[in-house]
Amino acid sequence: MSVFPKEDVTVKRSESRRVKKPRSPLWRLRMWQLFIFCGLLIIAMRLYYLQIIKGPQLTKRATVQRQQNNVLVHRGAITDRHGLPLAIDTTRYDVYVHPGLLKVSVPKAIDTFSTITGQNKEKIAKLMNSNYPVITLARHLSRESIDELQALNWAGIDIVPRSFRHYPEGTLASHILGYVNFDTKGQAGVEQIEESLLRSIGRVEKPQVDGRGHPILVKNAYHIWDITPPMGRHVELTIDNYLQHLAEKELSAMCKHSQALKGTAIVMDPQNGEILAWANWPKYDPNEYSRYPYEITKNWAMVDVYQPGSTFKIITVASALDLGVIKPNSTFVDNGSLRVGNRVLHNHEPGGHGALDLLHLFIHSSNVASAQIGLLMPPKLFHKKLSEFGLGHKTGVELPGESAGLLLPANLWKPIDQATTGFGQGAIAVTPLQLLSAVSTVANNGMRIQPHLVRRIYDPRTAVTESWSNPQKTRVISSETASLVASLLSESISRGTQIAGKVPSYRVAGKTGTAQKVTASGRGYIAGQTIASFVGFLPYDNPQFACIVVVDSPQTDGRWGNTVAGPVFNAIAMESARYLGIPPSTRVDIDAKASNAHFVPPSVKYASELKTKE
Repeated sequence: MSVFPKEDVTVKRSESRRVKKPRSPLWRLRMWQLFIFCGLLIIAMRLYYLQIIKGPQLTKRATVQRQQNNVLVHRGAITDRHGLPLAIDTTRYDVYVHPGLLKVSVPKAIDTFSTITGQNKEKIAKLMNSNYPVITLARHLSRESIDELQALNWAGIDIVPRSFRHYPEGTLASHILGYVNFDTKGQAGVEQIEESLLRSIGRVEKPQVDGRGHPILVKNAYHIWDITPPMGRHVELTIDNYLQHLAEKELSAMCKHSQALKGTAIVMDPQNGEILAWANWPKYDPNEYSRYPYEITKNWAMVDVYQPGSTFKIITVASALDLGVIKPNSTFVDNGSLRVGNRVLHNHEPGGHGALDLLHLFIHSSNVASAQIGLLMPPKLFHKKLSEFGLGHKTGVELPGESAGLLLPANLWKPIDQATTGFGQGAIAVTPLQLLSAVSTVANNGMRIQPHLVRRIYDPRTAVTESWSNPQKTRVISSETASLVASLLSESISRGTQIAGKVPSYRVAGKTGTAQKVTASGRGYIAGQTIASFVGFLPYDNPQFACIVVVDSPQTDGRWGNTVAGPVFNAIAMESARYLGIPPSTRVDIDAKASNAHFVPPSVKYASELKTKE
């Protein structure tokens, strides 16, 4: 029997239970609260870092990620000075086929594809049976052909749009324009030198697309797709489409008739350096550039050099007059030959001309008198003056691969170099463009202006001009010297018996040249091979344009500059003067006017002959 009351026992048991019950784990709760708080703080800090600090950078990366890297972008157009297109981009389409996914029979697919793409069935059959999972069915298809393919609604056909460079004028100005290769990169000409501008779309942004290529609509402060597809900057050239056609037509007719190796004709405004026409022969089609070798696609008139011969006498006389080593009334004795050291120099024709003043030096094109003038100038001064004319330096025209020409350093000149340089041989070799630039200095009152082809760059969306050409200008000779030389050249053409430079109703200042052709090794000359040329400007007292014509290795018409290059110059000058609205000269000699009153351009004179050959 228990000594404790029943109530006491119950109380003790309840107290015992209360004592054994564990305390509430507040420290664990606080730990979890702290852990969750730190986690949330870390997340908040991370979000702040990503959205506030790194937000702009990540947004840009996301935008780029959502943009198509191969989005269709058109190159800017290249136009002539009047806005007529010479090179434009169009959209063409490449077609790829998964033969295993086609739900039609192979013969039916071959027939259908052949009809739509215009390819022969044998070629398509070979592709279809090649066991490749994907084949290239066709490239550069038109929109019409693509519409026909899409109308089939066949599985297994992929169509990829591509930008396609097109030259609507074909071979016109091809050596100036260059071409665009399969990778849409500009090669040669303006296409290469202005690559970045032609591809620049400014701030026009690319569209954002999802993983399937569908566009994402986003709010953006900038204008997007003002032009679809966006276009690069347009390049407006100084070239005049009509004059370019004219120059190419006349040059081509003469080169074909004379069976020449190559030729060039360049027309330039001497007052601002703008090249109005630049024709090269042989021509090529930049739409099919891969069919032509480099020797044809290169612009030889700014890459290859030649010894200019008698046309260089313009520069020799102008230099000597400006340096003061000769006077306007100076005379020289021409006995037909001149001994310089152990070498004897001769005129191009046997015999001498006696006492010659500067006018008759040009009329008779005396090598002997020109060599004497070359010997009168100290080598350093002569070299310096030639360098100021731009010889031995690149002209800076906006084309890749230009040659600086050859001008032997003055300290290496020997007396024979001084003498032969006086009539365009010896220490000098030029490009046709260089020589035209030098003669244009005389036409422009002694001020040399950098020749250039790019007139302006503008945005196709706004038509706002972003830059105009700004050619360099350099004073080379005095205006008095330039005026005197121009007058002498004009008078020599009027009094002479030559064909070249006699343009009805206009007085032309110019000079012919028939240079020997140097061998590939640079030592000696090739027998029976010449480079015929003529360079001049009109009107002589207020020149509106200058022109050089160079024909390499003609086989007919005596191979003379007068009879080969002269008619091309006359044809270009006569029509250019009419086209440009140049008023006739105030005084035109009766003999000069009558001698060419019935002049027939080479393109007309040899039309039947060339048609028969073709």
